[in-house]
Amino acid sequence: MTRKLLAARSDLVDELSRIAKARNQTVYGFLNNLLEQALKLHRMDAKIEDAVNSYMVIKNLKNLGFIPIPEELAYKVLDGIVKRNTVDVFFKLGEWYGKVLEAQLPNFKPVDLLRTVIREIAWTASEVSIGEEGGELTIRCIGPRFSESYTWVLANMIEGLAASMGFNATRRYITRGMIFLNLKSSSSQ
Repeated sequence: MTRKLLAARSDLVDELSRIAKARNQTVYGFLNNLLEQALKLHRMDAKIEDAVNSYMVIKNLKNLGFIPIPEELAYKVLDGIVKRNTVDVFFKLGEWYGKVLEAQLPNFKPVDLLRTVIREIAWTASEVSIGEEGGELTIRCIGPRFSESYTWVLANMIEGLAASMGFNATRRYITRGMIFLNLKSSSSQ
């Protein structure tokens, strides 16, 4: 197989060389593995930045005790124990997750952290979008299979996450499978 020369910043090459050596690999082998993985992500139409951000958030959520469970089981359990007036517990939980994740992942901008966390905790959502304009956020999360209880729990966790980052709900619409939140930065109020 032929080789081609790639140019890169010297600080990156030095770090890559140190990592390869620590793993008992050649720079050539380590770099080729990195390129292969990057190409796999590209073929899946995924961005490397999104994969890295998701990994960091999931790793931290795992360390905080967040566990994924099959959605059918989660919905049945939540339907049995959650009432609308008890979902404030999930607001507090979201607020706590937000504060801890902000401390553990300080290089994330709050909106990017919020976006990544919502995408990771709303596993089966068919749509998650966050619009940002002038200190205001519009969050839209749609999950046609969400139970009513899960929708309320998720909405309150999202509001808690946002509150930990300085955003307060100004408008909310929550019904089975649909969450629409308008939030405003408390610093712009």
